[in-house]
Amino acid sequence: MASDKELLDFLEELNAKKHYTGRCILRMSETNRGWRLHETDLDDASDTVRGAILKFKAQLEKAKAGKG
Repeated sequence: MASDKELLDFLEELNAKKHYTGRCILRMSETNRGWRLHETDLDDASDTVRGAILKFKAQLEKAKAGKG
């Protein structure tokens, strides 16, 4: 079984191929059907998969603390 690091590295390699932009975002779906991690051209996208995950995590923590 692949480790979490191996799986994230795989996603980073996929993102680096820049099939679209090479930038990604993790966000809640606009139709409330869960979260989405995808390559995008949105302004707040990250250059890395890990960066997108960290940004989303920080947003959730900020909201949970009542600051967002």
